[in-house]
Amino acid sequence: MIATQFSSLSFLNNWRTKLVYFFLTPLIDLLLLVLITTQYTGTFNWSVGIASIAIDAARLSLQTMNELLVKDANLCIDFEMITQRPFSPRYWLSKAIVALIIGCLLAIINLFLAFCFGAPLAIIIRALTLLPLLCIDGIILGFTAWTISWQMNDPYFAQNLFSSLIELVSGILVIITAYPAWLAKIAVLFPFYGPVNLIKTGHGALTASYFTIIIWLFIGIIAYLAQLKQIRQTKGHRY
Repeated sequence: MIATQFSSLSFLNNWRTKLVYFFLTPLIDLLLLVLITTQYTGTFNWSVGIASIAIDAARLSLQTMNELLVKDANLCIDFEMITQRPFSPRYWLSKAIVALIIGCLLAIINLFLAFCFGAPLAIIIRALTLLPLLCIDGIILGFTAWTISWQMNDPYFAQNLFSSLIELVSGILVIITAYPAWLAKIAVLFPFYGPVNLIKTGHGALTASYFTIIIWLFIGIIAYLAQLKQIRQTKGHRY
């Protein structure tokens, strides 16, 4: 089943999309954020670059989880799943494992390249240690994004929203305590700031991140349960 999940991912179809997703996009994000930091601090900050790679891994895990579920919806596999085994551990774990592998693979490739170009080993080790947590955060948000958008005209609506906010709410460039009050309140609604701050500084607590992602999982489960009855009755999507 896991092999089938990999084969259904659009960005694994050919070497060009693999190059874009696993190399070019992380590299562009890294350079953009590091150059912005360099412009204001006058120094090249590897911690920002390494944190950027870790966040890109979390975002790709989010996108992968969401895409796998939307693909099943397009093929009407979701109807069969919710009719027969809506809480199948095999079904849900296969999606999560694939999304975890994809996110970790992106990070490992780019962290190795960063190490080759002189990134400090200590920061890389911190990123590798927190990588599973960040990818799991992405997976849970990907699941929740899918449940929220399941019956919308655009099944990628919530995923696109979360993906566009992820760098801002993670505080890669600026600690969220320096944000305007309204933006800081939005940032703490997501689980990324704690791990990113720990990667950058080596200090910080993860308790709030654990609590926040549990809430997101709870929201996803509630949204999933709320829509089961309607999906079973209509057996159709707006998209």
